[in-house]
Amino acid sequence: MLTERASALFEALERQASEGVEEIAGLRERLTRLEAENASLREALSHLVTAESAPPRSAHERGYPLPRRGGYDERHGEPPVEADPAAAVVSEPAASESSAVPAVSAAAPADAEPPSPQALLDSWYRRYTRTFFKGHTRPLKVGIHEDLLALEPWPEKLVRRALACYVHLPRYLKAVRAGAERVDLEGQPAGVVDDEEARHARKKLEALQAKQRARDAGTSERESRKNVRLDRKLSDLLAKHGRH
Repeated sequence: MLTERASALFEALERQASEGVEEIAGLRERLTRLEAENASLREALSHLVTAESAPPRSAHERGYPLPRRGGYDERHGEPPVEADPAAAVVSEPAASESSAVPAVSAAAPADAEPPSPQALLDSWYRRYTRTFFKGHTRPLKVGIHEDLLALEPWPEKLVRRALACYVHLPRYLKAVRAGAERVDLEGQPAGVVDDEEARHARKKLEALQAKQRARDAGTSERESRKNVRLDRKLSDLLAKHGRH
């Protein structure tokens, strides 16, 4: 009789231990998924930094009829886009009218949906391979937005925003060094970066890096708290099954 009771007790303990091990394995699997999600979120945050300085989406980007190019609509009180010195490539007139540009692309259909600024930039990576780079980057010609406007069927504001996505990338700001050679849409030399432009680019880069560090610190602190809570739960679970 005593042997049967002891056997039943051992079976119950083995069952509880097995269930505890399975629960712990499930919690660890969940922790692994959370860590993977955290890594994905951090990667997404790093991409969002590049578009932080872009203005809010305009009406034509939300699917409304496209306005005529040139000027802005004073009835709506919408001023022209103001670029900063670091993005001088979109705020000053072209340095030379002798720089050749590729043939004008076909106009978009009247009912064409405008791309997002990032999608337009992605198309430039493919079309202007000697100007826009995803790796080693070179400063752009001052006034290159005028050349792009001559080729693109999209409104000026959209072209400026796509260009802003590029010139505010950390790798681009690093490339804007005093004396660095600028390039046009054909990849040909088109002026050099002056000291003031280089100083502004450096300040812009430092500000972006400070923001990223602050985000990383906040994410790390949240993950640390999550890990502490998970460890506490695991300890409680192990202590609970250890008492039986």
